Amino acid sequence: MIRLAIQMLIGDTTKWLGVVLGVLFCTFLTTHMLSMFAGMMERSFALIGDIPQADIWVMDPAVEYVDEPAGLSSTALDRTRSVPGVKWAVPLYTGSLRARLPSGQFRNVLVIGIDDATLIGAPERVIQGHISDLRNAETVIVDAAGARTLLRMPIEPPRRRAGWNIPDLSLPSRPLRVGDDLLVNDHRLVVSGLAELGARFLSKPILYVPYSRALRIAPPERNLLSFVLVKAAPGENRQALADRIVRSTGLRARTRTAFQEDTFWYYVRTTGVVGRIAFMVGLAMIVGALISGLLLYLFTSDNLRYYATLKALGTTDRTVVKMVMAQAAVCGVVGYGMGVGISVLLARLMGSHTMPYLLMWYTLSFTAIVVLVVCTLSALLSARSVVRLEPGMVFRA
Repeated sequence: MIRLAIQMLIGDTTKWLGVVLGVLFCTFLTTHMLSMFAGMMERSFALIGDIPQADIWVMDPAVEYVDEPAGLSSTALDRTRSVPGVKWAVPLYTGSLRARLPSGQFRNVLVIGIDDATLIGAPERVIQGHISDLRNAETVIVDAAGARTLLRMPIEPPRRRAGWNIPDLSLPSRPLRVGDDLLVNDHRLVVSGLAELGARFLSKPILYVPYSRALRIAPPERNLLSFVLVKAAPGENRQALADRIVRSTGLRARTRTAFQEDTFWYYVRTTGVVGRIAFMVGLAMIVGALISGLLLYLFTSDNLRYYATLKALGTTDRTVVKMVMAQAAVCGVVGYGMGVGISVLLARLMGSHTMPYLLMWYTLSFTAIVVLVVCTLSALLSARSVVRLEPGMVFRA
């Protein structure tokens, strides 16, 4: 009987494709929106992901996420190093400063100061230059995406006249290259390398300098140490070491994974992205359920005489309901597969820094549950009319 139900479904090509398209629409919107949300939120803790050497991040107790650190006293580094179980601990500075370009244009940049001796925290993929070039005087490594977009340099130096010169921002420009100069907080820096970094939640050029140079560039403050990066000794439990650092220093210590989760949930709580995504997913579910349910109901209504014939021949209501459920299941499986496939295909064709996409297993699971609910509701709506059907109608003229 299940085979007969599927043959009945496929036999009416127009309505069958309509039901499949309804499920496809629901699947595509749910999968694509959740995957774009995951890709976007992954960028919120990109700085933590770019420093895989650090097992634990130590910070001021009031710090909630990675992009807004509070200054620590310089003694925090030595206090952290003295905790048993710490293999090494190095300083890290992060701060938003202003860079002035030769054209007169300025950009806000994120300056990251890494340990002078070990250079821990430096980018792993340096495509031009070398990390060791940072040990040269007044040098900086710039992220390649920022060099191509926001830090473009004028092809020819602007003409200067005596007196005040109004910046001309319409001059032809080129990407920032190794050897170019940047003026960061009135400090001249020479670009010694370009690095490929993971995309960030906020689009801002990133500059890497040694920690001591970052302290000279940064505006004077009493405490400029942003984080202490800690490596656990071999065999040491990371969470236990983090708890020990908290008890010994009074600072906040989070494992790498826990700090990523803190940053993720901070953006979830404080931005409107989650509400918008939830609205779009809810809209997709409602529209998909309405389209699928209506078309499956119309398909069932058009075939009531066949179901009446089966019931007149002795087919039970349970069997007829199974037939309707099988039809909905086939439409759900086909629509789910096509929806996920189209979502992945569009992500491959249109994926870029401005269109993040990260397909996770829980996205596929949640979408499958949504499709299951939609198909079940659609099948129950159609089965209701079949169960209430009188077998005697088949004998009416």
